[in-house]
Amino acid sequence: MKLLRFERFDDLDFPKLMELYRESNLENIPYFFPEETDRQRGLRAVEAGFRDYLEHGFFEEPGNRYYVLSDGERWASAIRLSPIPERERAWYAEALETAPTLRRQGYGRKLMELLCFSLAQGGPFELTDSVGKRNTASLAFHESLGFTVWQDPSRSPLDGEINQRSLGLGYRFKGWEAQTVDPALLSKRYKVRRLTEEDIPALLALCADNPLYYRYCPPAPSAESLLADLAALPPRRTLNDKYYLGFFEGGRLAAVLDMIPGFPKPEIVFWGFFMLRRDLQGQGRGSALVSGLCSALAALGFRAVRLGWVRGNPQAEHFWKKNGFRETGVSYETGNYTVVVAQRELA
Repeated sequence: MKLLRFERFDDLDFPKLMELYRESNLENIPYFFPEETDRQRGLRAVEAGFRDYLEHGFFEEPGNRYYVLSDGERWASAIRLSPIPERERAWYAEALETAPTLRRQGYGRKLMELLCFSLAQGGPFELTDSVGKRNTASLAFHESLGFTVWQDPSRSPLDGEINQRSLGLGYRFKGWEAQTVDPALLSKRYKVRRLTEEDIPALLALCADNPLYYRYCPPAPSAESLLADLAALPPRRTLNDKYYLGFFEGGRLAAVLDMIPGFPKPEIVFWGFFMLRRDLQGQGRGSALVSGLCSALAALGFRAVRLGWVRGNPQAEHFWKKNGFRETGVSYETGNYTVVVAQRELA
């Protein structure tokens, strides 16, 4: 999956976009053209109006852009953003849509995760949206992404219009420097810092050199999948909670850790992914790194670390049990494999 950004109408594949919005456009025929009885004529009229708005309205405004999540040849999800006047790095989002045949498959969530990660590369930001009070599915979706209610009723930040039937929802990223855990405190041996899109080649090389992991946890890594991992979050968490860290030694990436402090409880740290460079394995380096991390997290006041391994992966199970992790009795299915949840208490 890849996030595409369009800032000019001429760069946009309009027919592809209309295919994505086809269902909504059909539903809008009675609203825009109440006298039209032919669905195909009505659809063409709605699409013509959509085109006119984008070409001569939306893209004429400075800073406006469209984001599209592409899954190979298909355009899966889309959303458009407008900068909010007189508010630095604040955006108003509209027209979030996922193709009907691709709904309930995580595409909308992935679009929003990648969008927020992309915006975060420029520093702190705010993202606002308006959702109907009766649209329980959309409200639940936004809540799962970390949005909260900012306005009741909603008030458009673009023109000030108040909609009594909608809520104004907001997402705020405070900036990496505002996070509560200093990565530099997590290891005395390695230089620790957050990984960015520029680190993808080194990260891909490290991951691709560990084929056993991906044999049990497919698919094999790619630049696109690793970028998605940098942005991925558990429900009701935002990028303020995300630590995707690289451990460097001699300027080379030695290990990687995806960490969410305070999840699923304030006293627990969740590790979503940990991998040591292959040439460093079998020397006790991985266990030493885990031990140091647990000591550092205990010193910061956390009481446990939780993670999961794929059932049937003997290497992962042996490593984590050797390092003091015990099965909680909880497991869950992903569709391709079963994840065993384990936890280590911190002294």
